[in-house]
Amino acid sequence: MLHELRIRNFAIIEEATLEFGPGLNVLSGETGAGKTIILTALGLLLGGRGSPDMIRSGETDATVEAMFELEGEAALEGFPDRDRAQRELLVRRLIAEGGRSRATIDGDLATVQNLGRIGATLVQVYGQHEQQSLLRPESHREILDRYARLEPELSEYRQAWDQTARLRERLDELDRRERERADLLDLARFRISELEKAALVAGEDEALAAERSVLANATKLARAATEAEAMLSGAEGAAVDAVASAQARLAEAERLDAKLKEPLEMIRTARINLEEAAHTLSGYAQKVEADPRRLEQVEARIQELNQLKRKYGGSLASAIATLERSRTEIAELEGVTESKAQAQRDLTEALDGLIERAVRLTAHRKQASADLKRRMEAELKTLGMRAPVFEPRVEVLNGEEGTLTHREIALGPAGADTVEYFIAPNLGQPAMPLARIASGGELSRVMLALKRLEAQRRGIATMIFDEVDAGIGGAVATVVGRKLKQLAKFHQILCVTHLPQIAAFADRHFVVEKEERRRSTRSRVTQLDEEHRAPEIARMLGGEGSSDKFLRAAKELLERAQE
Repeated sequence: MLHELRIRNFAIIEEATLEFGPGLNVLSGETGAGKTIILTALGLLLGGRGSPDMIRSGETDATVEAMFELEGEAALEGFPDRDRAQRELLVRRLIAEGGRSRATIDGDLATVQNLGRIGATLVQVYGQHEQQSLLRPESHREILDRYARLEPELSEYRQAWDQTARLRERLDELDRRERERADLLDLARFRISELEKAALVAGEDEALAAERSVLANATKLARAATEAEAMLSGAEGAAVDAVASAQARLAEAERLDAKLKEPLEMIRTARINLEEAAHTLSGYAQKVEADPRRLEQVEARIQELNQLKRKYGGSLASAIATLERSRTEIAELEGVTESKAQAQRDLTEALDGLIERAVRLTAHRKQASADLKRRMEAELKTLGMRAPVFEPRVEVLNGEEGTLTHREIALGPAGADTVEYFIAPNLGQPAMPLARIASGGELSRVMLALKRLEAQRRGIATMIFDEVDAGIGGAVATVVGRKLKQLAKFHQILCVTHLPQIAAFADRHFVVEKEERRRSTRSRVTQLDEEHRAPEIARMLGGEGSSDKFLRAAKELLERAQE
């Protein structure tokens, strides 16, 4: 149950605290006063998407927090790691500039997914859009599946469906490859022949580029090596001779002062390195020479490799990888018939398993639909329909696009059947599709009944109705109000309404008003005491400046509701 909701700097709400209780909690107020904003703020705590547009103008962040009480063992099942004695749950959501969002549960950071899990466990929301969803037959199966608690079974079916779809794609690919087998084999064999003939070696292109640089500049390189070697040891005043003289001079001095031993050793090492460098340069100058024929061969090989690289992926590594893939492809193509047979066996086995799951889903849906029919007709009678007929019809799929057909059974992503609700709201009428014949008031009552039964089956503590009164009025509104009051014996109800007939049944009545102060618009929420309930009901009956006539009518409504 939701105990308390606190909102700060959210849309036009500067600050508001709402203390809810068990029973029927009603929010009323003029259109645009901020009633739906309150439910939007609550939706953030249940996993709704946050946006910087939600922050009140002139502020840097918005916060919403709520205190829930976990009632019964069913509620605690959603929190297996929780101390069974800890029944209170504090949820907080902050929306900051730039769209940054932070959520906490009992002070610990949480994800939006965590909040969504809490929402599914504790609260069921019914908005105006859900009523309109009844006009779409595709939503009827989803409602029935939730009522029947088929989510785990349906999730397993969808995983099997996805696996079967992948196997179907694999078989289709093998079919295509078999049809194109001769052409694909010829292409793969040509690639293998061309690449094997080239005898590619990883890194060969880089080595050839380095060799080409040497061959193209052989004369320059030989001259540089010869001149450098002469400077080191072959000419008068060469570096090696100078270092040798320095070594001899310092050796005499070192005998007089041991501190010269280290620099002497450094000079000795330098002399050895210079002599080695001179020897290496001499050998290099003798070996390097211009070889036009070899240069021509290198140029030709580089050109050949460049052509292959352009053809097979842009690099030598990709060309070598293409060779390996082509060899593998040859093996697969040569064994495609056997692979196809195995793929067909795998697909058949997967389809058999999928059919078993689909048959179980259908059986459970038919069983649930019979139970739903019985209970919905009873619920609709309490909502003012004298002799309603409600039929959730489970029909076999007709093999439309997006289905698989196996052994004369059409399978879709949600099973082998569709669900559509039929209704006869009046005595003597045949049942017709709900989307075709239901009025706005009938849709409201059907959805109210469905939500009541779903919440009862799922053990939901709190039910939220956002303007459930759409399309109804008069006596029907009183019936709906009485039904909400009855529901409030078993669930905490939060209801946003414009109808006085519903508001009169409230255990707690909050009024939302919009006011302007300091050139700024604010939304204010007030919990009405018994003295002020009648004037608000009167306003709902006749608008601002209501006469005594409306006030008397409001008091009569409240008295009848109490009875």
